[in-house]
Amino acid sequence: MTQRILVIGAGIIGASCALALQRRGCDVTVVDERGPGEGCSFGNAGNISPGSVVPYSVPGSLRKVPRWLLDPQSPLSIRPAYFARFLPWGLRWLAASRREHAMGISEAMRQLHAGALDAYADMLRESGQSSLVRMSGQLYVSRVPGKARGSDAERAMREAAGVRVEPVDGAAIRDIEPTLAPHFQSGLWLPDNGSCVNPQRLVQVLAQLAVQHGAVLMREQVRDFAVDGPRVVGAILADGRVLRADAVVLAAGAWSARLLRRLGIRVPLEAERGYHVTLQAPGILPRIPTTNKDVGFAVAPMEMGLRFAGTAEYAGLDAPPDMRRARLLLAQGRDMFPGLSADAHTAWMGCRPSLPDGLPVLERMAGRPGLIAAFGNSHFGLTAAPRMGSVVASLALGETPEIDLAPFRSDRFSGDRAR
Repeated sequence: MTQRILVIGAGIIGASCALALQRRGCDVTVVDERGPGEGCSFGNAGNISPGSVVPYSVPGSLRKVPRWLLDPQSPLSIRPAYFARFLPWGLRWLAASRREHAMGISEAMRQLHAGALDAYADMLRESGQSSLVRMSGQLYVSRVPGKARGSDAERAMREAAGVRVEPVDGAAIRDIEPTLAPHFQSGLWLPDNGSCVNPQRLVQVLAQLAVQHGAVLMREQVRDFAVDGPRVVGAILADGRVLRADAVVLAAGAWSARLLRRLGIRVPLEAERGYHVTLQAPGILPRIPTTNKDVGFAVAPMEMGLRFAGTAEYAGLDAPPDMRRARLLLAQGRDMFPGLSADAHTAWMGCRPSLPDGLPVLERMAGRPGLIAAFGNSHFGLTAAPRMGSVVASLALGETPEIDLAPFRSDRFSGDRAR
Protein backbone atom coordinates (compact mmCIF):
# COMPACT_ATOMS: atom_id res chain seq x y z
CA MET A 1 0.00 0.00 0.00
CA THR A 2 1.24 3.51 -0.83
CA GLN A 3 2.68 5.34 2.17
CA ARG A 4 1.12 8.74 2.91
CA ILE A 5 3.89 11.03 4.14
CA LEU A 6 3.49 14.54 5.49
CA VAL A 7 6.60 16.75 5.36
CA ILE A 8 6.55 19.79 7.65
CA GLY A 9 8.87 22.40 6.16
CA ALA A 10 9.59 23.57 2.60
CA GLY A 11 13.23 24.55 2.90
CA ILE A 12 16.10 22.69 1.27
CA ILE A 13 15.75 19.74 3.68
CA GLY A 14 11.99 19.46 3.31
CA ALA A 15 12.10 19.79 -0.48
CA SER A 16 14.85 17.16 -0.74
CA CYS A 17 12.89 14.80 1.51
CA ALA A 18 9.71 15.34 -0.50
CA LEU A 19 11.43 14.61 -3.81
CA ALA A 20 13.18 11.50 -2.49
CA LEU A 21 9.95 10.16 -0.97
CA GLN A 22 7.87 10.90 -4.06
CA ARG A 23 10.44 9.22 -6.30
CA ARG A 24 10.20 6.15 -4.07
CA GLY A 25 6.47 5.92 -4.67
CA CYS A 26 5.13 7.64 -1.56
CA ASP A 27 2.13 9.96 -1.53
CA VAL A 28 3.67 13.19 -0.21
CA THR A 29 2.20 16.42 1.13
CA VAL A 30 4.50 19.31 2.07
CA VAL A 31 3.15 21.96 4.42
CA ASP A 32 4.78 25.28 5.32
CA GLU A 33 3.36 28.71 6.09
CA ARG A 34 5.86 30.16 3.61
CA GLY A 35 6.64 29.15 0.05
CA PRO A 36 9.52 26.83 -0.89
CA GLY A 37 12.89 28.33 -0.05
CA GLU A 38 11.53 31.45 1.64
CA GLY A 39 13.07 30.75 5.06
CA CYS A 40 16.70 30.12 6.00
CA SER A 41 17.31 28.49 2.61
CA PHE A 42 16.66 31.82 0.89
CA GLY A 43 19.72 33.58 2.21
CA ASN A 44 22.62 31.19 2.54
CA ALA A 45 25.97 31.47 0.80
CA GLY A 46 25.25 28.65 -1.64
CA ASN A 47 28.24 26.51 -0.69
CA ILE A 48 27.87 22.80 -1.45
CA SER A 49 30.83 21.26 0.28
CA PRO A 50 31.48 17.51 0.35
CA GLY A 51 34.79 18.53 1.92
CA SER A 52 33.07 20.17 4.90
CA VAL A 53 34.30 17.85 7.63
CA VAL A 54 35.46 20.47 10.14
CA PRO A 55 32.83 21.40 12.75
CA TYR A 56 32.58 24.95 14.02
CA SER A 57 33.60 23.82 17.51
CA VAL A 58 37.11 22.36 17.36
CA PRO A 59 40.03 22.04 19.78
CA GLY A 60 41.16 25.55 20.62
CA SER A 61 37.73 27.18 20.25
CA LEU A 62 37.60 28.09 23.94
CA ARG A 63 40.61 30.40 23.58
CA LYS A 64 38.89 32.38 20.81
CA VAL A 65 35.55 33.05 22.49
CA PRO A 66 36.59 35.93 24.82
CA ARG A 67 38.22 37.77 21.91
CA TRP A 68 35.16 37.26 19.73
CA LEU A 69 32.80 38.55 22.42
CA LEU A 70 34.87 41.69 22.97
CA ASP A 71 35.33 42.49 19.28
CA PRO A 72 32.29 44.18 17.67
CA GLN A 73 33.58 43.10 14.25
CA SER A 74 33.92 39.41 15.14
CA PRO A 75 31.65 36.79 13.57
CA LEU A 76 30.08 36.00 16.98
CA SER A 77 27.46 38.17 18.67
CA ILE A 78 25.33 37.35 21.72
CA ARG A 79 22.73 39.91 22.74
CA PRO A 80 23.19 40.73 26.43
CA ALA A 81 19.54 40.10 27.28
CA TYR A 82 19.81 36.61 25.77
CA PHE A 83 23.11 35.57 27.34
CA ALA A 84 21.66 33.61 30.29
CA ARG A 85 19.41 31.60 27.96
CA PHE A 86 22.27 31.01 25.55
CA LEU A 87 24.80 29.86 28.18
CA PRO A 88 23.75 26.16 28.49
CA TRP A 89 23.89 25.79 24.71
CA GLY A 90 27.22 27.59 24.57
CA LEU A 91 28.72 25.27 27.18
CA ARG A 92 27.60 22.25 25.17
CA TRP A 93 29.17 23.84 22.09
CA LEU A 94 32.48 24.15 23.91
CA ALA A 95 32.21 20.54 25.16
CA ALA A 96 31.91 19.41 21.54
CA SER A 97 35.36 20.88 20.86
CA ARG A 98 37.20 18.15 22.79
CA ARG A 99 39.47 16.45 20.30
CA GLU A 100 38.04 12.92 20.49
CA HIS A 101 34.48 14.24 20.31
CA ALA A 102 35.29 16.62 17.47
CA MET A 103 36.93 13.86 15.42
CA GLY A 104 33.77 11.75 15.76
CA ILE A 105 31.64 14.69 14.65
CA SER A 106 33.94 15.15 11.67
CA GLU A 107 33.43 11.54 10.58
CA ALA A 108 29.66 11.94 10.86
CA MET A 109 29.89 15.07 8.69
CA ARG A 110 31.89 13.15 6.11
CA GLN A 111 29.18 10.49 5.83
CA LEU A 112 26.39 13.04 5.62
CA HIS A 113 28.07 15.31 3.06
CA ALA A 114 29.75 12.79 0.76
CA GLY A 115 28.50 12.75 -2.82
CA ALA A 116 26.41 15.92 -2.50
CA LEU A 117 27.35 17.37 -5.88
CA ASP A 118 26.68 14.12 -7.74
CA ALA A 119 23.38 13.78 -5.91
CA TYR A 120 22.28 17.26 -6.95
CA ALA A 121 23.23 16.50 -10.54
CA ASP A 122 20.93 13.46 -10.40
CA MET A 123 18.12 15.36 -8.69
CA LEU A 124 18.20 18.23 -11.19
CA ARG A 125 18.74 16.23 -14.39
CA GLU A 126 15.08 16.06 -15.42
CA SER A 127 14.44 19.73 -14.53
CA GLY A 128 16.69 21.30 -17.15
CA GLN A 129 18.13 23.43 -14.34
CA SER A 130 21.44 21.64 -13.77
CA SER A 131 23.33 24.93 -14.09
CA LEU A 132 22.02 25.93 -10.65
CA VAL A 133 24.80 23.83 -9.14
CA ARG A 134 28.36 24.14 -10.34
CA MET A 135 31.68 22.48 -9.61
CA SER A 136 33.35 25.77 -8.71
CA GLY A 137 35.81 24.79 -6.00
CA GLN A 138 36.09 26.93 -2.86
CA LEU A 139 38.86 29.13 -1.51
CA TYR A 140 39.71 30.05 2.09
CA VAL A 141 41.87 33.13 2.62
CA SER A 142 43.54 34.99 5.49
CA ARG A 143 45.81 37.98 6.00
CA VAL A 144 47.87 35.84 8.40
CA PRO A 145 50.53 33.53 6.92
CA GLY A 146 49.46 29.90 7.32
CA LYS A 147 46.11 30.66 9.00
CA ALA A 148 43.88 29.63 6.10
CA ARG A 149 45.23 26.09 6.30
CA GLY A 150 43.61 25.64 9.70
CA SER A 151 44.78 24.19 12.99
CA ASP A 152 46.47 20.83 13.44
CA ALA A 153 43.10 19.33 14.36
CA GLU A 154 41.41 20.76 11.27
CA ARG A 155 44.14 19.43 9.01
CA ALA A 156 43.86 16.01 10.69
CA MET A 157 40.12 15.93 10.06
CA ARG A 158 40.51 16.71 6.37
CA GLU A 159 43.29 14.17 6.01
CA ALA A 160 41.26 11.45 7.76
CA ALA A 161 38.31 12.15 5.46
CA GLY A 162 40.43 12.16 2.31
CA VAL A 163 39.51 15.77 1.46
CA ARG A 164 41.67 17.10 -1.36
CA VAL A 165 43.21 20.48 -0.47
CA GLU A 166 45.94 22.67 -1.91
CA PRO A 167 47.65 25.31 0.28
CA VAL A 168 48.30 28.51 -1.68
CA ASP A 169 50.08 31.70 -0.68
CA GLY A 170 50.60 35.24 -1.92
CA ALA A 171 50.30 35.63 -5.67
CA ALA A 172 49.00 32.06 -6.06
CA ILE A 173 45.84 33.12 -4.23
CA ARG A 174 45.15 35.74 -6.89
CA ASP A 175 45.89 33.27 -9.65
CA ILE A 176 42.78 31.44 -8.41
CA GLU A 177 40.71 34.58 -7.70
CA PRO A 178 42.23 37.69 -9.33
CA THR A 179 39.73 40.15 -7.84
CA LEU A 180 40.94 39.64 -4.26
CA ALA A 181 42.90 42.38 -2.48
CA PRO A 182 46.67 41.80 -2.28
CA HIS A 183 46.84 41.72 1.52
CA PHE A 184 45.73 38.08 1.80
CA GLN A 185 48.83 36.04 2.58
CA SER A 186 47.55 32.49 3.02
CA GLY A 187 44.93 30.43 1.26
CA LEU A 188 43.49 26.94 1.04
CA TRP A 189 42.00 25.72 -2.23
CA LEU A 190 39.35 22.95 -2.09
CA PRO A 191 38.85 21.94 -5.72
CA ASP A 192 36.18 19.29 -5.10
CA ASN A 193 33.66 21.60 -3.42
CA GLY A 194 30.95 23.38 -5.36
CA SER A 195 28.27 26.02 -5.13
CA CYS A 196 24.71 26.98 -5.98
CA VAL A 197 24.09 30.22 -7.86
CA ASN A 198 20.60 30.75 -6.40
CA PRO A 199 19.70 28.74 -3.27
CA GLN A 200 16.06 29.82 -3.19
CA ARG A 201 15.51 28.84 -6.80
CA LEU A 202 17.18 25.48 -6.14
CA VAL A 203 14.61 24.76 -3.42
CA GLN A 204 11.80 25.89 -5.70
CA VAL A 205 12.99 23.63 -8.52
CA LEU A 206 13.25 20.60 -6.21
CA ALA A 207 9.80 21.29 -4.78
CA GLN A 208 8.35 21.61 -8.29
CA LEU A 209 9.97 18.33 -9.29
CA ALA A 210 8.29 16.68 -6.31
CA VAL A 211 4.97 18.16 -7.44
CA GLN A 212 5.53 16.85 -10.97
CA HIS A 213 5.96 13.40 -9.42
CA GLY A 214 2.65 13.83 -7.57
CA ALA A 215 3.43 15.69 -4.34
CA VAL A 216 1.10 18.36 -2.97
CA LEU A 217 2.31 21.70 -1.55
CA MET A 218 0.19 23.44 1.09
CA ARG A 219 0.88 26.95 2.37
CA GLU A 220 -0.45 26.57 5.91
CA GLN A 221 0.85 26.94 9.44
CA VAL A 222 1.23 23.78 11.53
CA ARG A 223 0.09 24.31 15.13
CA ASP A 224 0.62 20.84 16.60
CA PHE A 225 0.96 17.15 15.87
CA ALA A 226 -2.06 14.87 15.63
CA VAL A 227 -1.54 11.81 17.83
CA ASP A 228 -3.21 8.51 18.59
CA GLY A 229 -1.65 7.45 21.88
CA PRO A 230 2.12 7.68 21.38
CA ARG A 231 1.84 7.48 17.58
CA VAL A 232 2.05 10.63 15.50
CA VAL A 233 -0.66 10.36 12.86
CA GLY A 234 -0.55 13.78 11.25
CA ALA A 235 -0.50 17.51 11.91
CA ILE A 236 -3.03 20.04 13.17
CA LEU A 237 -3.13 23.27 11.18
CA ALA A 238 -3.65 26.74 12.64
CA ASP A 239 -7.31 26.69 11.54
CA GLY A 240 -7.91 23.37 13.31
CA ARG A 241 -7.89 21.11 10.27
CA VAL A 242 -6.05 17.81 10.63
CA LEU A 243 -3.77 16.40 7.93
CA ARG A 244 -3.44 12.66 8.47
CA ALA A 245 -0.48 10.58 7.34
CA ASP A 246 1.24 7.25 7.87
CA ALA A 247 4.39 9.15 8.82
CA VAL A 248 5.30 12.77 9.51
CA VAL A 249 8.71 14.22 8.63
CA LEU A 250 9.69 17.19 10.79
CA ALA A 251 11.95 19.41 8.66
CA ALA A 252 10.92 22.80 10.01
CA GLY A 253 14.41 24.16 10.58
CA ALA A 254 14.80 26.48 13.56
CA TRP A 255 11.09 26.11 14.38
CA SER A 256 11.35 22.33 14.85
CA ALA A 257 12.05 22.49 18.59
CA ARG A 258 8.85 24.44 19.25
CA LEU A 259 6.77 21.76 17.58
CA LEU A 260 8.59 18.98 19.42
CA ARG A 261 7.84 20.63 22.74
CA ARG A 262 4.15 20.04 21.99
CA LEU A 263 5.03 16.35 22.36
CA GLY A 264 7.07 16.89 25.51
CA ILE A 265 10.35 16.42 23.61
CA ARG A 266 13.12 18.95 24.26
CA VAL A 267 16.23 19.32 22.14
CA PRO A 268 18.88 22.06 22.47
CA LEU A 269 18.15 23.66 19.11
CA GLU A 270 19.29 27.26 18.77
CA ALA A 271 18.30 29.86 16.20
CA GLU A 272 21.76 30.85 14.98
CA ARG A 273 21.01 34.04 13.14
CA GLY A 274 22.96 34.75 9.98
CA TYR A 275 22.96 37.83 7.77
CA HIS A 276 23.68 38.53 4.14
CA VAL A 277 24.13 41.46 1.82
CA THR A 278 23.57 40.90 -1.90
CA LEU A 279 24.99 43.46 -4.34
CA GLN A 280 23.09 43.67 -7.62
CA ALA A 281 25.76 45.69 -9.48
CA PRO A 282 29.04 45.11 -7.63
CA GLY A 283 31.27 46.37 -10.44
CA ILE A 284 33.40 43.25 -10.08
CA LEU A 285 32.27 39.64 -9.91
CA PRO A 286 34.61 37.05 -8.41
CA ARG A 287 34.48 33.61 -10.01
CA ILE A 288 35.25 31.53 -6.92
CA PRO A 289 33.23 31.20 -3.68
CA THR A 290 35.66 32.48 -1.05
CA THR A 291 35.61 32.36 2.75
CA ASN A 292 37.45 35.01 4.74
CA LYS A 293 38.89 33.07 7.70
CA ASP A 294 39.85 36.23 9.59
CA VAL A 295 36.31 37.53 10.03
CA GLY A 296 34.29 34.39 9.28
CA PHE A 297 32.12 35.18 6.30
CA ALA A 298 31.59 33.82 2.81
CA VAL A 299 31.66 35.54 -0.57
CA ALA A 300 29.30 33.98 -3.08
CA PRO A 301 29.03 34.85 -6.79
CA MET A 302 25.36 34.33 -7.67
CA GLU A 303 23.07 34.85 -10.62
CA MET A 304 21.49 37.83 -8.82
CA GLY A 305 24.85 39.48 -8.04
CA LEU A 306 27.49 39.12 -5.32
CA ARG A 307 26.52 37.92 -1.85
CA PHE A 308 28.38 38.36 1.42
CA ALA A 309 26.95 35.96 4.01
CA GLY A 310 27.88 35.01 7.53
CA THR A 311 28.01 35.95 11.21
CA ALA A 312 26.54 33.98 14.10
CA GLU A 313 24.18 36.03 16.24
CA TYR A 314 22.34 34.56 19.22
CA ALA A 315 19.26 36.51 20.25
CA GLY A 316 16.42 33.99 20.06
CA LEU A 317 14.02 33.06 17.32
CA ASP A 318 11.74 36.09 17.63
CA ALA A 319 14.08 39.04 18.22
CA PRO A 320 14.16 41.70 15.49
CA PRO A 321 17.23 41.74 13.23
CA ASP A 322 20.20 43.97 13.95
CA MET A 323 21.14 45.23 10.51
CA ARG A 324 24.43 46.56 11.82
CA ARG A 325 25.57 42.96 11.35
CA ALA A 326 24.73 43.18 7.65
CA ARG A 327 26.51 46.52 7.32
CA LEU A 328 29.56 44.93 8.93
CA LEU A 329 29.58 42.30 6.17
CA LEU A 330 29.48 45.07 3.59
CA ALA A 331 32.47 46.84 5.15
CA GLN A 332 34.43 43.59 5.30
CA GLY A 333 33.54 42.86 1.69
CA ARG A 334 34.91 46.22 0.60
CA ASP A 335 38.16 45.35 2.35
CA MET A 336 38.40 42.10 0.38
CA PHE A 337 37.61 43.52 -3.05
CA PRO A 338 39.07 46.88 -4.12
CA GLY A 339 36.75 48.78 -6.42
CA LEU A 340 33.59 47.14 -5.12
CA SER A 341 30.38 49.08 -5.77
CA ALA A 342 27.62 48.73 -3.18
CA ASP A 343 25.18 51.32 -4.49
CA ALA A 344 22.46 48.73 -5.13
CA HIS A 345 22.14 46.04 -2.48
CA THR A 346 19.68 44.19 -0.28
CA ALA A 347 20.18 42.96 3.29
CA TRP A 348 18.62 39.95 5.01
CA MET A 349 18.59 37.96 8.25
CA GLY A 350 17.59 34.32 8.73
CA CYS A 351 17.79 31.68 11.45
CA ARG A 352 20.01 28.64 11.04
CA PRO A 353 18.79 25.62 13.03
CA SER A 354 21.87 24.73 15.08
CA LEU A 355 22.58 22.08 17.69
CA PRO A 356 25.68 22.39 19.89
CA ASP A 357 27.76 19.82 18.01
CA GLY A 358 26.75 21.11 14.58
CA LEU A 359 25.13 17.82 13.55
CA PRO A 360 21.42 17.50 12.75
CA VAL A 361 18.79 15.29 14.30
CA LEU A 362 18.06 12.54 11.79
CA GLU A 363 16.08 9.56 13.08
CA ARG A 364 12.78 7.91 13.80
CA MET A 365 11.90 9.64 17.06
CA ALA A 366 12.11 7.13 19.91
CA GLY A 367 8.82 6.68 21.72
CA ARG A 368 6.93 8.49 18.98
CA PRO A 369 6.21 6.04 16.15
CA GLY A 370 5.21 7.76 12.96
CA LEU A 371 7.55 10.73 13.49
CA ILE A 372 10.81 11.16 11.56
CA ALA A 373 13.09 14.07 12.47
CA ALA A 374 15.28 15.81 9.88
CA PHE A 375 16.42 19.19 11.15
CA GLY A 376 19.33 21.07 12.71
CA ASN A 377 21.90 21.26 9.90
CA SER A 378 23.36 24.58 11.04
CA HIS A 379 25.64 25.96 8.27
CA PHE A 380 25.55 22.74 6.24
CA GLY A 381 21.93 22.25 5.16
CA LEU A 382 22.58 22.80 1.46
CA THR A 383 25.37 20.22 1.50
CA ALA A 384 23.54 17.65 3.64
CA ALA A 385 20.12 17.89 1.99
CA PRO A 386 20.49 15.15 -0.66
CA ARG A 387 21.66 12.57 1.90
CA MET A 388 19.03 13.70 4.40
CA GLY A 389 16.33 13.15 1.79
CA SER A 390 17.62 9.70 0.90
CA VAL A 391 17.85 8.65 4.55
CA VAL A 392 14.37 9.95 5.35
CA ALA A 393 12.93 7.96 2.44
CA SER A 394 14.63 4.82 3.75
CA LEU A 395 13.29 5.41 7.26
CA ALA A 396 9.76 6.03 5.99
CA LEU A 397 9.83 2.79 4.01
CA GLY A 398 11.23 0.72 6.86
CA GLU A 399 14.63 0.22 5.24
CA THR A 400 18.09 0.37 6.76
CA PRO A 401 19.62 3.76 5.88
CA GLU A 402 22.93 3.97 4.05
CA ILE A 403 24.77 5.72 6.90
CA ASP A 404 25.10 5.16 10.64
CA LEU A 405 22.51 7.34 12.36
CA ALA A 406 23.88 7.00 15.90
CA PRO A 407 25.65 10.42 15.79
CA PHE A 408 22.38 12.09 14.79
CA ARG A 409 20.10 10.80 17.56
CA SER A 410 18.20 13.44 19.50
CA ASP A 411 19.03 11.78 22.83
CA ARG A 412 22.78 12.36 22.38
CA PHE A 413 22.28 15.41 24.60
CA SER A 414 20.28 13.52 27.26
CA GLY A 415 23.13 13.79 29.77
CA ASP A 416 22.53 17.55 29.75
CA ARG A 417 19.54 19.58 30.72
CA ALA A 418 18.15 20.54 27.30
CA ARG A 419 16.33 23.84 26.93
